[in-house]
Amino acid sequence: GTHVYDGHGALSAGASSRLLYDYAEPVRSQILDYLYLPRFGASLHQVKVEIGGDSQSTDGTEASHQHIRKDLNCHRGYEWWLVEEARKRNPKVVTHALAWTVPSWVGNDSFFSQDNIDYHISWLKCAREEH
Repeated sequence: GTHVYDGHGALSAGASSRLLYDYAEPVRSQILDYLYLPRFGASLHQVKVEIGGDSQSTDGTEASHQHIRKDLNCHRGYEWWLVEEARKRNPKVVTHALAWTVPSWVGNDSFFSQDNIDYHISWLKCAREEH
């Protein structure tokens, strides 16, 4: 079959890029420019972020957009910030997301559940409506 180059990107997960948020300006903006500006530096076409689940997944804990079922906050955590910064530099950047963990209320500790589907849909609505 024919392979088509679809672009390249980076993954922010396991709290690995949390430190970038704390960098002082102008260094933080310069790093983001090198990552996401088209035809400059890495010129990444995709950004993949972790859907935070309030649990330790690898290097750190990422905040959930829903600590409990009725606690929806579409601005919690730093992954939204990273997506917005990438889009400022490249409005065509493709966003992907994954969850390595979910809060314990989701499915009563059962990952594969209707609660989990609803949890992910609420994240997608946050992405579409708030970011």
